[in-house]
Amino acid sequence: MKKIFMKKTASAIMAAALLLSLSGCLDLGGAKKAVLASAEAFAETVTGAKADAIIKCSSLDKKSKEATVLTDLLTTDGKSDDDKAFYQAVERTIEYEIDEESYTNKKGTASVDIVFTIADYESVLDTEYTKIDDLTAAVKKADTKEFKFTAEFVKNDDKEWVVDNINKKFVKLFDYRNQKIELALTADMIKGFIDRNMSSFWLADDAKYKDTLFIEYNYYFSSDVLAYKDRGVKVFFKLLKDGKEVFTGEEETFGISTNVKCKVSNENLGLKNSDYLEAGSYEIDLFMKDLNGEQLVDKISVSVEKSAPKPNNKSFPGEGDYFTFRNSEFKKNILACGWLNTDNTLKNAKTYSKDVKKMCFSYKVDPSCTTELDYAYYYSEKSDKASLEAAMKTAVYHASVKPKQFPEGYFYDFLYTMDQAKTGVYIIAVFEHGTNNIIMVGYVTVS
Repeated sequence: MKKIFMKKTASAIMAAALLLSLSGCLDLGGAKKAVLASAEAFAETVTGAKADAIIKCSSLDKKSKEATVLTDLLTTDGKSDDDKAFYQAVERTIEYEIDEESYTNKKGTASVDIVFTIADYESVLDTEYTKIDDLTAAVKKADTKEFKFTAEFVKNDDKEWVVDNINKKFVKLFDYRNQKIELALTADMIKGFIDRNMSSFWLADDAKYKDTLFIEYNYYFSSDVLAYKDRGVKVFFKLLKDGKEVFTGEEETFGISTNVKCKVSNENLGLKNSDYLEAGSYEIDLFMKDLNGEQLVDKISVSVEKSAPKPNNKSFPGEGDYFTFRNSEFKKNILACGWLNTDNTLKNAKTYSKDVKKMCFSYKVDPSCTTELDYAYYYSEKSDKASLEAAMKTAVYHASVKPKQFPEGYFYDFLYTMDQAKTGVYIIAVFEHGTNNIIMVGYVTVS
C-alpha cells in the first residue's frame, strides 16, 4: 500500500493540538488486533456450520427470530443420510480469507470483510446421480464461488468483539442446506424394496400351476416406495413362455402403491375364457421405465402343467384342503375360485391376518351362469371337528349374490364385511338360492 507522509510544516503546538483532536478516532493497533482475532474465530465457526458456535460469536439472543432461523437451517434433524452427506461435502469446500485492509473502527463499531469460497453446488445438482458417493465426489471437484460478508463487530457485556449483523444476507451462505437430495431411482433400488416374504404367485403350488386359466404374481414392496410416487418412474411386466415374450402388461406409476399385480389370463394370450394355459415354462420380468429408458428389475419363473382340455372336471387349487364342492353340476360353471387377497390381508391361500375387514371367497364362472346363490358365514374359535359342527348351527352373516362382470370376467364374490375379525376359523357355505342345498363348504383361518 502506498504511504503518504505529512510534511513537517506545522508548529509543535499545532501538531499537539491536531493529535489531541484525533485521539478519539485513532486505532493504535490493539482494537484491530482483537477484531481480526474475533473475525478469525467467527469464520472458523462458519466453516463448521454449527449454529450454536456461530451464535456464540455474535450478539444474537439464542431465543431471537434470527437465531431460530439459523438453528433450524443448520440442524440435521429429520434429514436423510443422503442429505447429510451432501451438506458435509459442501462444507468441506468452505474456506475464507479476511481482508485486513478493509478494517474500520468508528465510535465503538468495527467492521472487516470476510470472503468465503464455497463449491458451486447448484451446477453440480444439474446432473442426475444414482449414488450419493458420485454426488459428493462431484461437489469436491466443482468450481468455487465467492461470498463476501462485511462482518460488523460490537463489544458485548464481557468487552469481547462479536458479530452484530447475522442477517438474511449472511444466512444465504448456507442456501445449500435448503436442498433436498433425491438420487435417481434405479432398478437395483426398486429390487431392494421387494418384500420377498409377501410376494408370490397367486394360487400356485410351489411355483407350479396345474390346469390354470391365468398366471398371477403379486409384488409387494416396503412402504418406503410411497416416497417415490412423484418421480415419474413407471413399472410394467412382460410374460415370457419358454423364453419368448408373449405378453406385456400396462405401465403404472411406481410408488403409488406397495403392490404391483402381474396377471395374465387365457384371453390375454388369445385363448378362450374356458381354455387352460398351454403347458411350459413361464417367466415374469418386472421392468422400470424412466427418461433413461427401460431397466430389468426382477424376474420370477413358474411352470404350467396341463392335464385336461376343459375345466368342467378339473380340481381347483386348494380343493379338498380348505374347500369342497358338493354339487358337481354347478361346479362345471366355475373357471377359478379361491379366497381373495382383500386389502393385502391374505397371508397365504387359506389364512387372513387379523387386519382383514373384507373376507371374500370368489368364483370366476362361465358368462352363461347367471343364477342367484345364497351364502352364509360361521365362526368358531377352535378348529376341531366338534367345534366346527357346532359353529355351523348359527350363521354370523348371510346374503345372496349374482355374478358381476369385471374386466377379468364374471365373478360371484361371497363378501363378508366386518368391523374386527376374530382369531379362529371362519366357515363359508354356498347354497342354491332359496334352499338348503349346499354347493360348497370352505373355511379360512384368521391369525
